[in-house]
Amino acid sequence: MLSRAVSRRMIVCWVAALGLLAGCAGEDLAKKNFERTTVKAEPGTGQGQVPSGPIDDPAVELTALRTVDACGLLGDDVVGNFTPQDDPTGSGWGMCSRSFVDPGGKPIRVLLEVGEGSVFPDQATSNIAGLPLVQTSVDETSCVSTAVTQRDPGLGISVMATHEQGGDPCQSGYVVLESVIGQLRANPPMLTPQEGSLLTVDLCESLASEELAAVLDTDEEARVMPSGLHFCQLSQDDFVVYAHARVGFPVSPTEGTKEIELAEGLPAVQEPGTTDMAECDVSWNHLELGEDEAELISLSYYDYAGEGDVDAACERATELAKAMVKTLP
Repeated sequence: MLSRAVSRRMIVCWVAALGLLAGCAGEDLAKKNFERTTVKAEPGTGQGQVPSGPIDDPAVELTALRTVDACGLLGDDVVGNFTPQDDPTGSGWGMCSRSFVDPGGKPIRVLLEVGEGSVFPDQATSNIAGLPLVQTSVDETSCVSTAVTQRDPGLGISVMATHEQGGDPCQSGYVVLESVIGQLRANPPMLTPQEGSLLTVDLCESLASEELAAVLDTDEEARVMPSGLHFCQLSQDDFVVYAHARVGFPVSPTEGTKEIELAEGLPAVQEPGTTDMAECDVSWNHLELGEDEAELISLSYYDYAGEGDVDAACERATELAKAMVKTLP
């Protein structure tokens, strides 16, 4: 069963990859807090003033980034003076990690996310390749360097560099990120989606569709905005809907969940919330990729009005999921 923490925390799960080679598939760190403080750019990291104009680079738009091979961006020549120590390890669409050794012989672990959603553009202190640069420290050994690719909502391309044996993680993250941006603008490695894949789908188009509007049946205007490559959020005053597509283990019913049917021959798993809030998730397998892998999609519904209950939330989430299925390939 798809973890509720995945849809709730959304793409901030890349922080969990600190020390985990398999990315977000490992320990659930959704309830752990990491102190991240903005650090001032030093020579060799960010250079110049923060760009203030519109960001209109087609190479870093979500449409272009969805089909980019993140592991291909961490190839052997990603940084000329870094020596690869293993093969790149993918941990979902747009995410990859790899170990290197710097010129001084110090090991570096690099985690790349193309389409980072938890970005705060107003924290930018300088620029990288003409894009606003935000650098934050996770702890003494790790630094996240983020090139802002969209301001509202805040989106970007992030590199977390970790030096366990000394070194400058902000400097290392910067040079890797600079290389990544250069590749995206030149000739980025691309993924080839299977027929019917969600890889190229804009989930915001689905949430803003007439099919879902008919289910919502409200005169209030909803705000639909992306939260990453394959995440989108629809919000109104009293409720929020999240949609999230990814590759992972096929969805199946577990204790506390219920199997439902979204369309003929399309089963799904309904998972009610366990808190006082009226919340419910509906997850299903969109496309089989193998015995132990599939393209998955989850729709999560949260009612903040204080008047609804879990049963009502599950009914609404199921109705929305049935409508969303009609908009997908």
